[in-house]
Parts: sequence; structure tokens; C-alpha cells
Amino acid sequence: MNLVRDASALLEKQGESSFDEFKKKGSKWFYDDAYVFVIDLNGHVYVNPSRPELVGKKQIDLRDLVGKQFIKSFIKETTGYTSKQEGWSHYVWYRPGEENPMWKTSFVKLVKVPSGKQYIVGSGLYNMKMEKLFVVDVVDEAADLIMKHGKEAFVQLKDPLGDFNYLTTYVFVLDAHGKDLINPAFPGFEGQSVINLKDSTGKYFIRDMMKALETSDSVWVDYMWPKPRQAAASKKSTYVRKVIFNKDIFYVGSGVYLE
Repeated sequence: MNLVRDASALLEKQGESSFDEFKKKGSKWFYDDAYVFVIDLNGHVYVNPSRPELVGKKQIDLRDLVGKQFIKSFIKETTGYTSKQEGWSHYVWYRPGEENPMWKTSFVKLVKVPSGKQYIVGSGLYNMKMEKLFVVDVVDEAADLIMKHGKEAFVQLKDPLGDFNYLTTYVFVLDAHGKDLINPAFPGFEGQSVINLKDSTGKYFIRDMMKALETSDSVWVDYMWPKPRQAAASKKSTYVRKVIFNKDIFYVGSGVYLE
């Protein structure tokens, strides 16, 4: 985040003349497998020290190794989901010099240069540990979508190649009565009341979420729950927000596994 924000500050001040600085190997902008990249809102690449062959090309439809259009994800993160004009994107990509793909997490930020043109500045790390920060980010984005579009947002939230499903992270939505409206990792719960659902220790964690949200707009709840496609329960910490669209109340959540 600091690297991207420093690069953004330089770009805001110096404009396109800073591109050459970002490409210097061994500089603060390009070292080991870390580098700053720059694209515009149409997907044209201006800086990518790791893959210089992409510079000058339009890569708006570029897909990662599982089919996700991650350049479009960068654009949505900085212009579409919230007003923050920055955010995180998670996708499967190659680390420079290695043959096996792995998860990459990039932080991207929208920047306007003196000429008035807008660019997206980003940088990423490979196989990053999942953090609560990422969970808050994805829930906030999901909440904003629901506040704008109501249930129409569910299509985006369930998209397996979208921005709300990656690694063991997924977004779920409950209604005010505890009915599971969407749950991409455990679709068997969809349409069912989960108010009396218990974890492996007997904890009524849905009740705890909903009780806490009676007096707060957001809450963290810890409980034991299986990771997607696994049977054994793992310790999970889930962040949930209360969202209102028209007169409908939704509970929007996502969690991070702690082990």
C-alpha cells in the first residue's frame, strides 16, 4: 500500500515523466519480484517492468489462470464499487522467473496527473496471507453494491470469477429473519433458515451475529466452520454488516480462516 501510494504521489506531481523511474530495476519501484505497474481506464499498459512486452498494448480482456478478467477488476476496484478510488484485487498469476502459478494480491489506486488524464497505479505480492483488512474491503464493496442495486447485486456476488470469491473467501447474505439468500461456498443453505445453525462446538453463531447487529451496524464473530470443499472445521473470524435497501434489511458477511 505504501509503495502504491508513494508512486501515486509521484505520478500526480510529475505526470507521465515518472514512468521511466518506475521501470528502473533495483529502484524502490522495481526490486526482487515487487514492481509498480500503471494502466489507464481503458486497459492500456504504460508500465509493467515484469512483462515489458505488454507496454503499449490494450489488455482490458486479459484473464488470469482461472479465467478472471483481472484488469477489469482493477478498474472496478478504483472506479466502480465504492468512492474510495482504491482497493484490492486477488487473482492467479506467475511470479517472475517461476513456472507454477500462484495467488497474487494487488493493491490499486486511481490517480489524476497534471494533464487531467487518469491512471491506475498498482503493485502486488504473491501468496499473501489473508488478512482481516481484505475481508472488511470485500464486505464493504458488497454492501455498497446491495445499497445501490438490492438483490440484483447477488449475481455479481455469486460470480466464481468475480471479485467476491477468491481463495477461501466468499460473501454470504442473510435476510432479517436469518434466511440464507446467497452462499457461494455452501449453496445448499441458500433459501434455508440458518438462524439455528451451530458450529462444531455448539455455538449459535448466526444468532450471535444478528443479536449484535440489533445495536450495531457491523460486528466480528468468531466460530468454527469448514473451509470450502473441506469437512473438518477451522477457526474462522467473520465480519458482518447490516445493509438497508428500500425497506429490506440484509446482513452481508465474509470471513477469514485463522488456521
